Amino acid sequence: MEGTVFTPALKELEHVKSEQGEILSKPFLEACKHILPVIDKFGAAMALVKSDIGGNISRLENMYSSNPTRFNYLYSLIQVEIETKTAKSSSSCTNGLLWLT
Repeated sequence: MEGTVFTPALKELEHVKSEQGEILSKPFLEACKHILPVIDKFGAAMALVKSDIGGNISRLENMYSSNPTRFNYLYSLIQVEIETKTAKSSSSCTNGLLWLT
């Protein structure tokens, strides 16, 4: 797949897992950002989809940025929302992650 619109995202995916196999928040979000130019290739009809994906990325980035050490792993973002009973909210990071994956 060298040289396609997917190449940057695929390269980023190589760095998403820790040595222990946990998904790292920052590299995962960086890989997700590389999907946005792919969606652009489908034209203006996909603008709403691109906006939705970008919003989900921003939501997770904001939570990650609030405490990068605590939220180094995606699991920790979700765990906090489960503990605070906010995971099922439509504006939760859990919901955003569901749609990103």
